[in-house]
Amino acid sequence: MIEKLRRLRRERHQEAKAWKERTGGKVIGVFCCDVPEELIYAAGMLPVRLLGAHEEATEGNLHFPTNVCPYPTSCLDQALKGRYDYLDGVIVPNVCDMVRAMYGAWKLNVAIPYLYFLEVPQRISPRGVEFFADMLGRFRSSLEELSGNSMSEASLRQAIDVYNRNRELLRQGCELRKRGLISGVELQEMVLSSMLVPKDEHNQLMSQCLEEASQRNPAGDGVRLLVSASMLDDTDFFQLIEECGGHVVADDMPTGSRYFYYSVDGEAEPLQALAQRYLAQIPCPRKMLPGARLQYVDQAMSGADVQGAIIHNLKACDCHLYEYPYLRDMLEARGLPVLFFRGEETEAELETQRDDIEAFIEMIRG
Repeated sequence: MIEKLRRLRRERHQEAKAWKERTGGKVIGVFCCDVPEELIYAAGMLPVRLLGAHEEATEGNLHFPTNVCPYPTSCLDQALKGRYDYLDGVIVPNVCDMVRAMYGAWKLNVAIPYLYFLEVPQRISPRGVEFFADMLGRFRSSLEELSGNSMSEASLRQAIDVYNRNRELLRQGCELRKRGLISGVELQEMVLSSMLVPKDEHNQLMSQCLEEASQRNPAGDGVRLLVSASMLDDTDFFQLIEECGGHVVADDMPTGSRYFYYSVDGEAEPLQALAQRYLAQIPCPRKMLPGARLQYVDQAMSGADVQGAIIHNLKACDCHLYEYPYLRDMLEARGLPVLFFRGEETEAELETQRDDIEAFIEMIRG
């Protein structure tokens, strides 16, 4: 079953095209964790997370200098090469500078029917939540017009329930990862695939995967690690860690636990509940001060018996780089050694990291 989830990620473009042909629905590309996908789902459309590719961004680099964040540049590169030609729309949230720049870059260079800029407050506060709820009301109206489907409160609540169920299943996966019943790579495949297919279908697959994994015997004696990263949009880095003798038992990543750690309040008014969850409860350094972020990292490590931490920061990701000294000091104060990387996700760079990871793991083993 894990192999099926892996295939869903690798063949994400074909899968989205097949869904579109099968249902006649629209496919909407999404940047970042701050876009409430429940609204897209409730409108009868398929939200898919935009992912880059580990190849030279020959087209994307024509529009941006090479010293900026490689992730959104790679996404634009994929669009310019026609890989995302099936998208009916793209949602760009106001988060970091480079993601924000994608709105203009796509508008000027990619022929796409629908492009929406979602205003996300820069600070977490009660007024910020109210403002965001108002922005989500406008977003809802725009999606209704695009899809031709109205969103009732019942349909929104049903979408929230489906997404909360997926979060619950992924959190169960985290617990199995702590117990050594699934690997870090396997959980990462679960998370990434959940971003690419209808959540109700993914819930069924996840239930089967977790049932199969619960029957396994615990894995061996890999060094138990936390991975904190600004963006890892595939499993290559986790695979490298495991090849070097590590076992990722906890993570702090936008394509990891940040995506599913907190659920939406299913009893509250839907737009208010979505605004509260997506603004105030996604632990991202772009909008959350180090104290609150470190508290979240502590929670993510709880019960995982972490022995060390690897921090991966994409170049030019200033939000995460600013936070790094605080995170390092907190981890080291808990007696955890820290290995830090800053760069890009390329095959050549992975090979240069292998020796450092092997040495780090051997040091922890003593």
